[in-house]
Amino acid sequence: MKLRYQRLRGFQDILLEKIEKLRWCEERWCEVLGRYGYGEIRTPIVEPTDLFLRSVGKGTDIVDKEMYTFESKGGESLTLRPEMTASVVRAYLENGLTRQPGTMKFYYNGPMFRHDQPQAGRYRQFHQVGVEALGSDSPVLDAEVIQTAMALFDAVGAEGVTAQVNSIGCPECRPAFLHDLKDFLNDNLDVIPENLKARIDINPLRLYDAKDDGVAKLLSTFKPITDSLCQGCRDHHDVVLRTLESLGVPFVSNPALMRGLDYYCRTTFEITARSGRKQSSLAGGGRYDYLVEHCGGPATPAIGFSIGVERTLLHLDDKPFDAQRSPQSKVDVYVACTDIAAQEFALILVESLRDNYRVEIDTTGRSLKAQAKSANLRRAKVMLVAGEQEVLSGAIQLKNFATGEQKQVDGKSLSAAVQEVMEGE
Repeated sequence: MKLRYQRLRGFQDILLEKIEKLRWCEERWCEVLGRYGYGEIRTPIVEPTDLFLRSVGKGTDIVDKEMYTFESKGGESLTLRPEMTASVVRAYLENGLTRQPGTMKFYYNGPMFRHDQPQAGRYRQFHQVGVEALGSDSPVLDAEVIQTAMALFDAVGAEGVTAQVNSIGCPECRPAFLHDLKDFLNDNLDVIPENLKARIDINPLRLYDAKDDGVAKLLSTFKPITDSLCQGCRDHHDVVLRTLESLGVPFVSNPALMRGLDYYCRTTFEITARSGRKQSSLAGGGRYDYLVEHCGGPATPAIGFSIGVERTLLHLDDKPFDAQRSPQSKVDVYVACTDIAAQEFALILVESLRDNYRVEIDTTGRSLKAQAKSANLRRAKVMLVAGEQEVLSGAIQLKNFATGEQKQVDGKSLSAAVQEVMEGE
């Protein structure tokens, strides 16, 4: 068969076992985030382009190379969101939440879009789960946010996960470090690829994010940014590290971790996972105390992170997945039917079971043997069989897969009979 249409490069269809695993993770993540005090937020997929120019920053790969930007029929420049922090800040301001007391804590789960080079775990439409906590400048909150990220990975059984933590200072102490860094980079221009040299003047911290071995080796010889922190940033960072240690969160200090988006300050972090000899970044975040103000709001300290869902699922594929733990993957009651009359009869008979159980009625018209095989594949506990005799008698055949016992049950006794099987597991 010659396909007329195919999905675009860098995009994916999510179905069958993959969607089961995704939903299983999402359910656990939502549960954990609720325990940590976060409420869900959903924002539009399309935002004004200037929102990302102002927040993410010109000169970043995201803005210069990766954003899906287009002009609307009304002449507006619009962009498919490449990340969520800016969108959450926009919603926070637009909905008047600056007047709310205390810390506003949001979590999100949805698709982002970047015209990136597709590879394993990296798509042009990808998904992120993340949090944003607005309204507190406490370093203890920083530690709690990192702890929250680690708890999300723990909830889905991710192994070999570590937090990489750093501080990139503030507008008081960072300029001196940037001045010295620019001088150092300009003295070593022969090592820096031509396409990265523009970052030196725009924001030299972005060179730490460059995927170039030569640049990484060069920067490893430069002084760590933590040596240039002011006393306020130093004290803040000390409390973060001390609290993480007290919490028992596995972390390492990484002075080369900059996360060169314009809105970051002080605490930055990534969650990395080691699998065999490979190490990959699964999540990242940091403090952005000036972004709300840059977007037209009052000075509001904030911190957040995002998890790359596809990367996390790829990491989890290294270990067996117990699909029985997923409500989406199993069926409680599978109903096998011989013909359309039996299907109609069964649909009416079993409807009340759906108040408590997941019920699947097979309407394929296949042999009962084939339908029984499907019931096993769906991990059903009970199989009901409806045929001509059952339609005439108003009863149905019930098979307990755990014991192999099979018996006829009338309609009035069906709920009690199914409940007996379920409670006898």
